Amino acid sequence: MSLDLRWLSAPEAEVAAAMAGIRRDSRPGWVPTKRQVLVHVNHCLLLWYLCIAFMTIGIRVDGMQDGTASPSDFRDLGIAVAILAVWLCGTFWLYRWAAKPPSPRARIAQWRQTLTALANGLHPQPSSVATFPSLISHARRGVREYPRFVAPNLEFGNLTQQASRATHWHYLALRLPAPLPHLILDSTANNGAVSDLPGTVARNQRLSLEGDFDRWFHLYTPAEYERDALYLFTPDVMAAFIDDAAGYNVEIIDDTLVFFTSPAADFTTAQPWESVYAIVTGVAPRVARRALYYRDERAPHSAGHHASASARTGGQTVMEASDESWMHQQPAIGPDGRRLQIRNRHTSPVWSALGAVGWFLTLTLLYAVPGIFAFAGLMSIIDGW
Repeated sequence: MSLDLRWLSAPEAEVAAAMAGIRRDSRPGWVPTKRQVLVHVNHCLLLWYLCIAFMTIGIRVDGMQDGTASPSDFRDLGIAVAILAVWLCGTFWLYRWAAKPPSPRARIAQWRQTLTALANGLHPQPSSVATFPSLISHARRGVREYPRFVAPNLEFGNLTQQASRATHWHYLALRLPAPLPHLILDSTANNGAVSDLPGTVARNQRLSLEGDFDRWFHLYTPAEYERDALYLFTPDVMAAFIDDAAGYNVEIIDDTLVFFTSPAADFTTAQPWESVYAIVTGVAPRVARRALYYRDERAPHSAGHHASASARTGGQTVMEASDESWMHQQPAIGPDGRRLQIRNRHTSPVWSALGAVGWFLTLTLLYAVPGIFAFAGLMSIIDGW
């Protein structure tokens, strides 16, 4: 199946006509527009203006003039009120402008990516909570997935994590046919002085692979699961990762394969679609095939299991029963292989509390502080009358 990107460059009239037939809007109400963000910035600046203007006059009246207002104070107050009146008129216009639908240019951009998704068998389904497990979506609250395109066992788009060090991610998540041990590939291509992973993986879990794979990725695997990783990362799989996903960090968690990188992608351009397509048709099927035949002997269900044939690859027994009876069992991963040792500040109660306090202090600084001081300054002026 080929990738259909014709809607990214189609004439605007054709895009509008196609969307009129679909009657679908892909932008959810909880995603703020740039206009709505501008309204909040305006409100904050307005409060700080009142704070500075009233406090300046109030301090002069109380501190320099023994609580008595002079004609120059009334003049300055009149000027401040006149500016406030003009500003309030502008705020009213800004509020009405922000309430309007997105601009034609922004609307066409949304339609292009919506039509491109539909042309490739995908459905736009934004989400205000995390829809898959991973490092970038560990805390379901505060996660926003928009745009998000969904197909059976597949989703991709952009993810915003409010508490993350890198708040904006471009991601691709696929469902595997069976669970695998928890593995992380840290891409060296998107690292700076330190790793861009939103968590710190214990260094003693790093496994070096053959060839020059370590130049492209740092692989982390749970203790005692090194041979399992060698089974999964065959030379062809490693080559596919380098060819198709060199710019992505990768996480395998349970039966989910996640590719992620920052910053967020622009889905009105061809590049992110082509990157996703390369992964879906290249490296992902290879990992899925390895997962299909992988069985963890440490899992509880494996103890009494018998098969007529087995193959040992890299020291790890992989059951390949000729009667395929094992395929009817529910696959599982042993307790030690389910999760890596990761220090993630967003899962710590201390960091969660600090984040909540920081957000409260930010709102207080932006709104409550200027509001209180503006009122105090105004009262000082009134007392000077």
